[in-house]
Amino acid sequence: MPIIWIALPFILALACYWEIRERRIPNWLTLGAIALGLGASVIEGGVDGIVDSALGLAVAGGLFLPFCLMGVVGGGDMKLMAAVGAITGWPMVLRVVCDTCVAGGLIAVAIMAWNGVLLTTLANVFRIIAGMPRKSRGLRNPPMVPYALAITIGTLVAVFLQDF
Repeated sequence: MPIIWIALPFILALACYWEIRERRIPNWLTLGAIALGLGASVIEGGVDGIVDSALGLAVAGGLFLPFCLMGVVGGGDMKLMAAVGAITGWPMVLRVVCDTCVAGGLIAVAIMAWNGVLLTTLANVFRIIAGMPRKSRGLRNPPMVPYALAITIGTLVAVFLQDF
């Protein structure tokens, strides 16, 4: 396990704190984590390390960019995911992204259930898949998912439970 992974839970905890408290993740945290990941990869792995780190950054950031542009996740979430990619590197970033998406889906389902809109949402999804018109036009103020929490859960599961 690379030594930089020790800093990962602290970075993720700070991101969760800021997103829940302020509804944003500060650039100093995400960009600092990217620099830390890239720098540590050079120290630990030389050229191969920086290539793995840069590839992890590009894959994670690139996969989250379309969702950021659509407004599904915020820019801070995309930069946090890119930072996680820079720290975990290639190919671990693929598992991290998959586990993060699963965690995000589970959190979204829990929030929908908590707000009493789970069945309506599932019915609308079924209608969309079946090609039928939706009865509900959606929520006026949909509940927001603090995606830093999903990134944190997905990353920690992928990184620290990778042998299971």
